[in-house]
Amino acid sequence: MFRNVYRFPIWFIALFILMLCQTTLCQAKEISVELVWKLDHAAWVEIDVEQGDYQLILGTTTLNFPVGSTLQVGWGVWSPVLRINKEEYQLFKGSVLRLKENDPGSLRVKTPEGKAAVYRGELQLNCQNSYWQLINQVDSEDYLKGVVPIEMSNDWAHGGIEALKAQAVSARTFLVKHTSNGQKMITDSPDIDQAYAGKSVEGEASNAVEATSGEVLVDDQNGQPIEALYSSHSGGYTEDAQNVWGNSDSHNVAHPDPFSAGVGGAENHWRFMVSAPVLGSAFGLGPVRNVMLDKFPSGRVKRVRLEDGFGHSQTVAGRTFVKAFYPFGQPISSTGFLGSLFDVQAIGPSVDVYGKFAFTTLLGFRESPELAGLKQKEQGPLLTKIYSSALGTSADSQPFGVFIFEGRGWGHGVGMSQWGAYHMAQIGYTYKEILSFYYKNTLVRQS
Repeated sequence: MFRNVYRFPIWFIALFILMLCQTTLCQAKEISVELVWKLDHAAWVEIDVEQGDYQLILGTTTLNFPVGSTLQVGWGVWSPVLRINKEEYQLFKGSVLRLKENDPGSLRVKTPEGKAAVYRGELQLNCQNSYWQLINQVDSEDYLKGVVPIEMSNDWAHGGIEALKAQAVSARTFLVKHTSNGQKMITDSPDIDQAYAGKSVEGEASNAVEATSGEVLVDDQNGQPIEALYSSHSGGYTEDAQNVWGNSDSHNVAHPDPFSAGVGGAENHWRFMVSAPVLGSAFGLGPVRNVMLDKFPSGRVKRVRLEDGFGHSQTVAGRTFVKAFYPFGQPISSTGFLGSLFDVQAIGPSVDVYGKFAFTTLLGFRESPELAGLKQKEQGPLLTKIYSSALGTSADSQPFGVFIFEGRGWGHGVGMSQWGAYHMAQIGYTYKEILSFYYKNTLVRQS
C-alpha cells in the first residue's frame, strides 16, 4: 500500500517553504511596545499584578509574583530604588527589571500624577539616566485590542462594526510593516506609530480584531504589506503621501472623499480666529497685513506667505503654520486649528492704521490722537478685541484687524479617514470595500 507516494527534491521543498513564508509574511506573534505616550521618562511608577501569575526577575534573582503583588520603582539621590510588596525601599544595583508571565495575566501601571493603564503580557523596565524605560511585551493580536478602540471607539461597534474591522486590518498591517526586517519594537504614541492604551480600553472593538484575525493589506502585485496610513478626518479629500512626507506611495494617493463630508462635528468644520499682531509675532513679524496660500490639488495648504505692514514677509510650510496654532494637549473643538485644509479671510481696519503710528525703539508703538479717537467710538464686543481663539480677548480693541481660518478635517489626511470609514459602515459598506476605497492597488490577505 501507499506505493504511489510523491517524492519531492530538497530544493523544491525549500522553495515551497520560502514561498509560504512570503505569503504569510512570517509575522512574529509577540511584539515589544515602548510606552512613551503617557509614561515617557517616568521617574516613579507602581506596578500591580491584576491577573495571572508572574515572576519578578532582578538580575540573577527570581521571585514569585502572584495576583496582588506590588512593585514600586523610583530614583534615590544617586541610584534607582525599588520596593516590593510595600516592604522597605532598597537600592537597585542592576539595570533591568522584568515581570515575566507564568500564566497569562495583566499588569496595572500607575504614576504619581494619577496616570494609570492596564497591560496584558509582560513588562520590562530599563534603568536610564534618572528615569525608567517601560517596554510591554505582548501578543500581537492582544496589542491590536488596545489599539483599535482608541484609534476609533468602542461605541462605533453599534452600526459601525465594519469600520472597526477596517481599522483592525489597517492597524495590523501597520504593525507587520513596522516590525519586519528584524525590528520588533514600536511605540504606543500616535505621533510616532499608532495609539495603544493596553487592556484599559478593550471593549466591543475586540470583536473586530477577532473577526479579521491575521488579515493584512498587501500590494496587489508583489504581495508585500503596504504602509497603511490613516487619520481622523480627511476633510472631504484625502492627501497624497508625497505631499506630506516627500515619498510617493501608490497605495496612499489623493482623491475626493465624499464619505467624510458632513460627519465628525468639530473635525468636519472648524474656525480659528487670530489678531494680526498675534499672527505676526508667531513668525517674527509685525502685525500681519496679508496672508497668501499656496495649495495642493486636495486643497491642503502647501505654503503660507505672510506680509506685515512694514514691508517684511515670511513664507512657511503649511504644516509648520498649523503647528504654530495647533491645540497640543487640549480637547478638540470647533475653534481649534486642526489641520492644513483651510481657507483664510481677512477682516481689516477701516483706516490705514500703519500711517497712524510712530515707532520708538524703547516704547514700541505709540498711538496717534486720531487712532485713540477712533477706538473711543467703538462699542460692544468687537472682533478687534480678539487675541486668538486660543488666547481669548483683550480689554482694549486692537486696530490691526483679524484673520479667520475656516478649515475641514483633522490630521494629515493620508490613507483612510476614520470618520469616513465610519460613515461608509453606517450606510452598508463592508470593511473590505472601505479598505479598497481608501487604499489603492491592494488586497486583503492572511498574514
